[in-house]
Amino acid sequence: MMRKLTLIRHGLTDWNSNGKFQGQTDVPLSKEGKKQAQLLAKYLKEPVNKVYSSPLARAYETAKIAFPGQEIYTDDRLKEIHFGVFEGKTQAENALTSEWEHWYADPFKRKAPSGESYEELRERMVAWMQDLEKVEHTVAVTHSGAIQMLVSHIIGVEYPRWRKRFYLRPTGVTRIFLSDGEAIIGCINDSCHLKTPQVSEQEVLSS
Repeated sequence: MMRKLTLIRHGLTDWNSNGKFQGQTDVPLSKEGKKQAQLLAKYLKEPVNKVYSSPLARAYETAKIAFPGQEIYTDDRLKEIHFGVFEGKTQAENALTSEWEHWYADPFKRKAPSGESYEELRERMVAWMQDLEKVEHTVAVTHSGAIQMLVSHIIGVEYPRWRKRFYLRPTGVTRIFLSDGEAIIGCINDSCHLKTPQVSEQEVLSS
């Protein structure tokens, strides 16, 4: 049986708009983020067997709005990377700290101070995918870094590079098809439901 895995980034937050690193800080959706989740709900009409979400508020709120009436199963492995001391600050603010240069040179292997590395994020995302029930269509509402690390694993990128990645818009949809040990990417960052095509620099640089 060909199974479908739909990965969705959470809606916009005020920290996204201000270019702040969120990581595992529990930031709620902004007013615009809630509107994005409502548009997503109108866009996604196909049957879903199971909906998972990161327990962080911005993802869980998105899931509840986009999939009304569905039971939402939370899993800690779907959380964003823990940016440690860098959370709550912009990249420009973090660049002024003594810890930033060391971490920024190799964030895949190096843990953020008091946080984790992108390699650790990828390991837990892959473990989550491998544990999925074999149902026809699974949805997970999660985070940009989490989706990117899972996709990097699927396409065989051994050493993902910081800031050399694809961009995922808030509520952007990524599709993966799973069959007999194979994983095939159907699309990345489908955001046709969003009415505002422009993307701000702050939105791109925030995580």
